[in-house]
Amino acid sequence: MKGGIYFDEKLERRRKRMLKIKIYAGLAAFFVLLIGAGYLIIYSSFFRITRININNTQIDADKTVENLKSFFVGQSKIAEFLGPENILIWKPEKISEFIKNYPQIAELKIEKNYFRREVKINVLERERFGIWCATTSCYWFDKKGVIFSEALKAEGQLINKVDDFSGRFLNLGEPALEEKFLSNLIKIFEILEKSGLKIKSLKLENLEFQEVVTDSPLMPKIHFSLRINPEFALAVLESLKKIGFEKIEYIDLRVENRAYYKMK
Repeated sequence: MKGGIYFDEKLERRRKRMLKIKIYAGLAAFFVLLIGAGYLIIYSSFFRITRININNTQIDADKTVENLKSFFVGQSKIAEFLGPENILIWKPEKISEFIKNYPQIAELKIEKNYFRREVKINVLERERFGIWCATTSCYWFDKKGVIFSEALKAEGQLINKVDDFSGRFLNLGEPALEEKFLSNLIKIFEILEKSGLKIKSLKLENLEFQEVVTDSPLMPKIHFSLRINPEFALAVLESLKKIGFEKIEYIDLRVENRAYYKMK
């Protein structure tokens, strides 16, 4: 029995020794892999960007790239340590945060090719629909009503324009009106375009009333409500053409599917 016990203890010691060796070997392999991965990420050119492509845009491409580099580097201490040329810190899921500071950009997508170590940037700019003038400043706005860049004050009837006398201050990157009113405002511009009246200027005098009125010295004033769909107005305007707009003082379209007008 003593011989058997001694033999069992010897096997147990050998088993524990082999287990320790395996553990040490596993830890050693892990640290070797860790060091190797760290070298690849930090010191080698394996993750170093070779080219950044950006689509043709009116926005300064070089400045946009530099702004993106600064943005991604500022996301964390690790990103700052790795630097802007490391493809790993370019995280497409963070782009929505970047766009908040650049309202002239409607959409921005980043595609990464790890094999070629290339970054492709696709920029979709906001399209100019008209100029919104409030207080002492004028701004470009798009079809969604988003104010996105400063503009010069436009005169005449060449560009869609809203003169806002409500006394508000507008913020870049934000819509000029609530969404339910904006869609009707855009429709009003479209109806005036389709009617051939060559009217592109509207006045917003009191925001509480949610109403706008056309501003053209050669045409009667046309009153619209932003609370209702103005599509019925096109047929009304076509009908009043037969009377002659030069004979009409004003047209009131602020009641849905109803039209009122006053002769001079």
